[in-house]
Amino acid sequence: MGDSAEMIFSGDELLRGDTTNTNQLYLGERLLDLGIFTTRALSVTDDLETMVAVVRDSLARRPVVLVLSGGLGPTEDDLTREAVAEALGRPLEHHDELLEQIRARFASRGFVMGDSNRKQALIPRGSSAIPPTGTAPGFYVQHDRTLLVALPGVAWELRQMWEETVEPLLKVRRARQAIESVSNAQVVRRIRTFGIGESALAEILADLDWHDPEATIGTRAHLDGVTVILRGPASTEAKRKLDSVQQQVLAALGDRVYGDNGEELPEIAGRLLRAAGLTVAVAESCTGGLLGKKFTDVAGSSDYFLGGVTAYDDRVKTQVLDVPADVLAEKGAVSEEVAAAMAEGVTRLLGTDCALSTTGVAGPAGGTEAKPVGLVYIGSVVKGVTLVEQIRLPGQRDQVRERAAYAALDLLRRRLRREVPAG
Repeated sequence: MGDSAEMIFSGDELLRGDTTNTNQLYLGERLLDLGIFTTRALSVTDDLETMVAVVRDSLARRPVVLVLSGGLGPTEDDLTREAVAEALGRPLEHHDELLEQIRARFASRGFVMGDSNRKQALIPRGSSAIPPTGTAPGFYVQHDRTLLVALPGVAWELRQMWEETVEPLLKVRRARQAIESVSNAQVVRRIRTFGIGESALAEILADLDWHDPEATIGTRAHLDGVTVILRGPASTEAKRKLDSVQQQVLAALGDRVYGDNGEELPEIAGRLLRAAGLTVAVAESCTGGLLGKKFTDVAGSSDYFLGGVTAYDDRVKTQVLDVPADVLAEKGAVSEEVAAAMAEGVTRLLGTDCALSTTGVAGPAGGTEAKPVGLVYIGSVVKGVTLVEQIRLPGQRDQVRERAAYAALDLLRRRLRREVPAG
């Protein structure tokens, strides 16, 4: 299997369900990109004895990386430092430079650091500090074969500290063959798809060997589609096999593939718009602004995204987007005709080359036999040509809305690739 990692997430809020553990998904993917496969992930209560036991248990299995998330704050139930120190048999030591970094973080926000924050400047002897992005420093320490990394539980803090400190450290160590032997190194490829479910995808790829140790195939379903994950050893021969399997997967899935280089749908749609020198606007009903948010989540999106209209009420559809009132009355707001009129209306209103619209039944109420929950119409205009797609989306209200926004981006992606010459 190659090098392995384990994760421990501390916090009663995770076990109560008060907080969704997005850190596990993020860390698992980032580690896999480094060729490190996560074999265990555990959420534990804020109890010192429990935390010490699970840290020792993990270290006994000798993973190359053990990541701890959470428990680095200033309160009595933040116990990660103490748990690691006891598990390793190392005392906690105060670091003046860490305390000054924490004090400076508070000052930069216009606050004065409290006495309770002083404990955050303690890390186990022999550890290296990870500078805080919020107010909680992390740390890492080598124990036998395992690099133990402790990071905050706040998602944005963890991600920045991982990308700025931990990931570069792991890359350097692996480049120097400091983590066991090169024979254990893994290569990972991700093929991103949209508009196809896991079962249908599995049928299309049924002739491939999913369990070939030189080119193992797996999938991950999410709201932005299904990702095909290819994994194999880093040897020259195995890489050739992985290349061959990747080409077979790409050929079999065709236009359903939207990327294989880590880009997300909003980034890809934006890149295609920028390359063609085109602008886009959105007219949203059921997605309520989510589609516009996905465009503007991408840095530099002002190059091509001009704005949008959230036309949730029919009066906005008619008065702002010029959707004909008789069309609304005859066809209903959730219809192909209204989706087309919304997209066309926002292009006129904002003067863009392209537009996307969404109208549908997100639920949980409002569905009928003719127009059930999950029915969504995606309207699109590309250089004066209107096209509408009807889709049926599974899930609860939030999931339908998210999937509809991604479906709109994917429709634009497919149209731009087919219909617009590259710039």
